[in-house]
Amino acid sequence: MPLNPLPPAALRADGIELLELQLADWPLEQQLSRVPDVVRWTFYRADMTEQQARERIELGHARSRDGVSRRYAVRLDGQSVGTAGIIVTREHPEVFYALLPDGRGRGAATAAVRALSDWALDAGADQVVIWTGEGNAASEAVARRAGFLFAGTEVDLDHGEPETLLKWVRRGGGVPR
Repeated sequence: MPLNPLPPAALRADGIELLELQLADWPLEQQLSRVPDVVRWTFYRADMTEQQARERIELGHARSRDGVSRRYAVRLDGQSVGTAGIIVTREHPEVFYALLPDGRGRGAATAAVRALSDWALDAGADQVVIWTGEGNAASEAVARRAGFLFAGTEVDLDHGEPETLLKWVRRGGGVPR
Protein backbone atom coordinates (compact mmCIF):
# COMPACT_ATOMS: atom_id res chain seq x y z
CA MET A 1 0.00 0.00 0.00
CA PRO A 2 1.61 3.30 -1.03
CA LEU A 3 1.84 5.82 1.79
CA ASN A 4 1.54 9.52 1.60
CA PRO A 5 3.20 11.60 2.86
CA LEU A 6 6.76 10.49 3.48
CA PRO A 7 8.07 10.30 7.04
CA PRO A 8 9.22 13.59 8.56
CA ALA A 9 12.70 14.91 7.86
CA ALA A 10 13.77 13.98 11.41
CA LEU A 11 12.90 10.95 13.55
CA ARG A 12 14.21 10.05 16.99
CA ALA A 13 13.91 6.69 18.72
CA ASP A 14 15.84 4.25 20.89
CA GLY A 15 18.89 6.50 21.26
CA ILE A 16 19.34 7.34 17.59
CA GLU A 17 18.43 10.28 15.43
CA LEU A 18 17.48 10.07 11.76
CA LEU A 19 18.06 13.33 9.88
CA GLU A 20 17.27 13.69 6.18
CA LEU A 21 20.52 13.54 4.20
CA GLN A 22 21.81 16.95 3.14
CA LEU A 23 24.48 17.84 0.59
CA ALA A 24 26.85 18.47 3.49
CA ASP A 25 26.58 14.73 4.26
CA TRP A 26 28.52 13.81 1.12
CA PRO A 27 31.55 12.62 3.19
CA LEU A 28 29.30 10.03 4.87
CA GLU A 29 28.14 8.76 1.48
CA GLN A 30 31.74 8.62 0.29
CA GLN A 31 32.89 6.78 3.44
CA LEU A 32 30.14 4.16 3.00
CA SER A 33 31.18 3.64 -0.63
CA ARG A 34 34.61 2.62 0.64
CA VAL A 35 33.37 -0.13 2.96
CA PRO A 36 33.56 -3.44 1.03
CA ASP A 37 30.55 -5.12 2.64
CA VAL A 38 28.39 -2.00 2.17
CA VAL A 39 29.21 -2.08 -1.55
CA ARG A 40 28.60 -5.85 -1.65
CA TRP A 41 25.16 -5.80 0.01
CA THR A 42 23.67 -2.43 -1.00
CA PHE A 43 23.28 -0.10 -3.97
CA TYR A 44 26.38 1.92 -3.04
CA ARG A 45 28.86 2.27 -5.89
CA ALA A 46 32.44 1.55 -4.83
CA ASP A 47 34.81 4.46 -4.15
CA MET A 48 32.52 7.37 -5.01
CA THR A 49 34.06 10.75 -5.66
CA GLU A 50 32.79 13.84 -3.86
CA GLN A 51 30.75 14.72 -6.96
CA GLN A 52 29.21 11.23 -7.16
CA ALA A 53 28.34 11.33 -3.45
CA ARG A 54 26.68 14.74 -3.89
CA GLU A 55 24.76 13.48 -6.94
CA ARG A 56 23.54 10.48 -4.95
CA ILE A 57 22.17 12.81 -2.27
CA GLU A 58 20.57 15.05 -4.90
CA LEU A 59 18.89 11.99 -6.45
CA GLY A 60 17.54 11.15 -3.00
CA HIS A 61 16.13 14.68 -2.70
CA ALA A 62 14.42 14.34 -6.08
CA ARG A 63 12.87 11.04 -4.98
CA SER A 64 11.65 12.71 -1.78
CA ARG A 65 10.08 15.55 -3.77
CA ASP A 66 8.35 12.91 -5.92
CA GLY A 67 7.04 11.14 -2.81
CA VAL A 68 9.00 7.96 -3.58
CA SER A 69 11.48 7.66 -0.74
CA ARG A 70 13.40 9.48 1.96
CA ARG A 71 17.01 8.87 3.02
CA TYR A 72 18.51 9.74 6.37
CA ALA A 73 21.83 10.06 8.14
CA VAL A 74 21.76 7.73 11.14
CA ARG A 75 23.20 9.60 14.12
CA LEU A 76 24.33 7.94 17.33
CA ASP A 77 25.86 9.92 20.19
CA GLY A 78 25.99 12.98 17.93
CA GLN A 79 27.95 11.24 15.17
CA SER A 80 26.75 10.08 11.74
CA VAL A 81 27.33 6.32 11.63
CA GLY A 82 25.42 5.36 8.49
CA THR A 83 22.34 5.88 6.39
CA ALA A 84 18.81 4.47 6.37
CA GLY A 85 15.69 5.11 4.39
CA ILE A 86 12.27 4.05 3.28
CA ILE A 87 10.64 3.52 -0.11
CA VAL A 88 6.91 4.11 0.14
CA THR A 89 5.48 3.73 -3.36
CA ARG A 90 5.72 -0.02 -3.78
CA GLU A 91 3.11 -2.54 -2.70
CA HIS A 92 4.53 -2.42 0.83
CA PRO A 93 6.99 0.12 2.21
CA GLU A 94 10.59 -1.07 2.20
CA VAL A 95 13.26 -0.08 4.71
CA PHE A 96 16.98 -0.09 3.92
CA TYR A 97 20.17 0.82 5.77
CA ALA A 98 23.99 0.77 5.71
CA LEU A 99 26.35 1.44 8.60
CA LEU A 100 30.02 2.31 8.86
CA PRO A 101 32.06 -0.26 10.80
CA ASP A 102 32.39 2.15 13.78
CA GLY A 103 28.59 2.38 14.04
CA ARG A 104 27.96 -1.35 14.15
CA GLY A 105 27.18 -3.48 17.16
CA ARG A 106 25.61 -0.56 19.05
CA GLY A 107 21.95 -1.01 18.07
CA ALA A 108 21.86 1.86 15.56
CA ALA A 109 20.69 -0.21 12.57
CA THR A 110 17.99 -1.95 14.61
CA ALA A 111 16.79 1.37 16.06
CA ALA A 112 16.70 3.00 12.59
CA VAL A 113 14.74 0.08 11.13
CA ARG A 114 12.30 0.16 14.05
CA ALA A 115 11.79 3.92 13.77
CA LEU A 116 11.05 3.78 10.04
CA SER A 117 8.87 0.69 10.23
CA ASP A 118 6.97 2.09 13.25
CA TRP A 119 6.28 5.23 11.24
CA ALA A 120 5.02 3.24 8.23
CA LEU A 121 2.78 0.99 10.32
CA ASP A 122 1.40 3.99 12.24
CA ALA A 123 0.76 5.72 8.88
CA GLY A 124 -1.46 2.84 7.74
CA ALA A 125 0.78 0.27 6.07
CA ASP A 126 -0.34 -3.29 6.78
CA GLN A 127 3.28 -4.47 6.62
CA VAL A 128 6.83 -3.27 6.03
CA VAL A 129 9.50 -5.19 4.11
CA ILE A 130 13.29 -5.54 4.30
CA TRP A 131 15.27 -7.36 1.60
CA THR A 132 18.63 -8.89 2.51
CA GLY A 133 21.10 -10.65 0.26
CA GLU A 134 21.44 -14.35 0.94
CA GLY A 135 24.37 -14.78 3.32
CA ASN A 136 24.17 -11.29 4.85
CA ALA A 137 23.91 -12.61 8.42
CA ALA A 138 24.37 -9.17 10.01
CA SER A 139 21.35 -7.71 8.19
CA GLU A 140 19.30 -10.82 8.90
CA ALA A 141 20.03 -10.30 12.62
CA VAL A 142 18.98 -6.64 12.38
CA ALA A 143 15.71 -7.67 10.74
CA ARG A 144 14.97 -10.22 13.46
CA ARG A 145 15.85 -7.82 16.31
CA ALA A 146 13.57 -5.18 14.76
CA GLY A 147 10.62 -7.58 14.80
CA PHE A 148 10.68 -8.75 11.17
CA LEU A 149 9.94 -12.36 10.27
CA PHE A 150 11.42 -14.32 7.36
CA ALA A 151 8.85 -14.49 4.54
CA GLY A 152 10.60 -16.26 1.64
CA THR A 153 13.15 -15.72 -1.11
CA GLU A 154 13.25 -14.13 -4.54
CA VAL A 155 15.90 -14.11 -7.25
CA ASP A 156 16.92 -10.57 -8.27
CA LEU A 157 18.19 -10.15 -11.82
CA ASP A 158 18.50 -6.36 -11.76
CA HIS A 159 22.25 -6.31 -11.02
CA GLY A 160 23.50 -8.45 -13.89
CA GLU A 161 24.17 -11.62 -11.93
CA PRO A 162 21.29 -13.51 -10.31
CA GLU A 163 21.19 -12.90 -6.55
CA THR A 164 18.95 -14.59 -4.02
CA LEU A 165 17.23 -12.09 -1.76
CA LEU A 166 15.55 -12.91 1.54
CA LYS A 167 12.28 -11.15 2.27
CA TRP A 168 11.60 -10.04 5.85
CA VAL A 169 8.18 -8.71 6.90
CA ARG A 170 6.97 -6.82 9.93
CA ARG A 171 3.26 -6.41 10.46
CA GLY A 172 1.46 -4.13 12.90
CA GLY A 173 0.84 -5.20 16.46
CA GLY A 174 4.04 -4.24 18.22
CA VAL A 175 7.70 -5.07 18.09
CA PRO A 176 9.29 -7.53 20.46
CA ARG A 177 11.96 -5.71 22.44
